[in-house]
Amino acid sequence: MARYAHIALLAFTALGLLAGIALAGKPFVPSWIKNFPADKTVAIEIVADWNQVERYRRDNIRTDIIDFNGYWGGNLTIIVPANWSVEVTFINGSLSFRHSLMVTRVFAQSEMPVKLTAKDAIWGAYTDPPEGIKTNERRQLNFVAQQAGNYFLACARQTHLMDGHWIGFEVRDNLERAEAVIHDNKFPQDQPAGRP
Repeated sequence: MARYAHIALLAFTALGLLAGIALAGKPFVPSWIKNFPADKTVAIEIVADWNQVERYRRDNIRTDIIDFNGYWGGNLTIIVPANWSVEVTFINGSLSFRHSLMVTRVFAQSEMPVKLTAKDAIWGAYTDPPEGIKTNERRQLNFVAQQAGNYFLACARQTHLMDGHWIGFEVRDNLERAEAVIHDNKFPQDQPAGRP
């Protein structure tokens, strides 16, 4: 009897581990992340409303959600090594809205502010003006990932954070390159794919 209980426990543990694996995909380096390990630098290109046209083409799928490179609401996390320089080229690809980019602390949904200000930026990392750049404009955002931990990359424009215009940003010690992880449980299968 004890043997069967042990087997059942192992099976339960394996199922739990598999469920955990399904929550986050395998780390990968997308086309829009370029690593320069010798310089301890990563260059990242982020486009607000990256696949807006494709969503409209597919019968207005998710037209009420705004995104960064096709990701939103924490369904992607960019992970960078601690103490690396981060050089972000930010482009507003929206057809109609201003957008911005800011590194912030993690917010629970219930505590998200209506809008973010320059004071909310970690390490002073935000695009100017915080209320957003115009369609097709670009800004450069340069900062050093100074402290290991979890953060948001968020749009500071009024209500955009609350509406899901953010992705995860993690700084890790002992990491050799910047990479990204897609959180499959937060990315509905019927949505157009994010930027590869």
